Amino acid sequence: MKDSEKALKEELSAHFAGHYKRLEMLAKLILGILKLGTISYSKLSKVINPNVQRQSNFKRIQRFVKSFSFNRKNYIQLVWSLFVCKENWVALSIDRTNWQFGKSKINILMIGISYKGTAIPLIWKLLDKKGNSNTRERIELVNELLEQLCTEQKAQIKCLLADREFIGKEWISYLKEQPFTFIIRIKANTLVRKMGQHRERFAKTLFEQSHFKVLRKQRIMWGHRLFIAGQQLSDKEWLILISDQSLAAGRQFYGERWGIEVLFGACKTRGFNFEDTHVVKQERLFNLMFLIALAFIWAIKTGEWLLENGYKIPIKKLKNRTAKLYSIFRVGFDHLQELLLNFIIIKNEIRLLSCT
Repeated sequence: MKDSEKALKEELSAHFAGHYKRLEMLAKLILGILKLGTISYSKLSKVINPNVQRQSNFKRIQRFVKSFSFNRKNYIQLVWSLFVCKENWVALSIDRTNWQFGKSKINILMIGISYKGTAIPLIWKLLDKKGNSNTRERIELVNELLEQLCTEQKAQIKCLLADREFIGKEWISYLKEQPFTFIIRIKANTLVRKMGQHRERFAKTLFEQSHFKVLRKQRIMWGHRLFIAGQQLSDKEWLILISDQSLAAGRQFYGERWGIEVLFGACKTRGFNFEDTHVVKQERLFNLMFLIALAFIWAIKTGEWLLENGYKIPIKKLKNRTAKLYSIFRVGFDHLQELLLNFIIIKNEIRLLSCT
């Protein structure tokens, strides 16, 4: 375990500046999160240093999460270098996850890179409230991300994908000014009208068929001329998309948005059990998300590496189709966890975090 800690600390030092003791603790916590599948201080305190009392470890974790400050630009550049090839374009997804601990509402707004059925956490912010994000919060997060990217990286962004929460006149105005397009799902009862007409109708009345229909002409929504496409999924459910560009391939592109839901599941009960934490202060939750993000991207790179070297994901039969039994994340996470639980040195896996 000591050799793994040392190797991971050395790799992290190539991406993040800081005192060697801080980087050592960062490495210990990432390994502990992967080993135990939790962010709980009380559980992590059992494994980060067996040579001292558990309560001392608990206090060390508290101090670290309280005082640690990571360079956001360095993290974003690490993610970009690991998951984005120079010749590829990028689809981003924006979404929000939340839960409640006691009377405290935990609410995280995040942008991730859509990637092989999941999303890679890129940038996030804690919302000091419950419920939906507002336009100002979304614009601030997108602007902060763009500030951390170079011109070439920004040019790789093809579109931003978002669900029904992310609508509104000012938000659409902002997105139309960006160099990338957007594809947003809207509510079935959104009011829509033809250009040159005053009569409005619900968006769902345009899509009463089961196949995906793309309207050739733009419609007016929130005072904007937008393309619209959609279909009726069931008696009470519609998939309706809007964009500032043609939606001929809109359904295929929008399907990538589901990856950020997979990411949130990995952060919670399907992976690192973020909800185990009793932390409620925003700056500390922000740092815990950083720890989870590093553990997550390592698991993804490990899963990819295993698949490239011959691992086959088992297939399960469903009613009308077949599906893979595990995600890339689960493949990598299980592999790292098995090695750590059996005290096997993982230097080869640590090299996967290298950008070279």
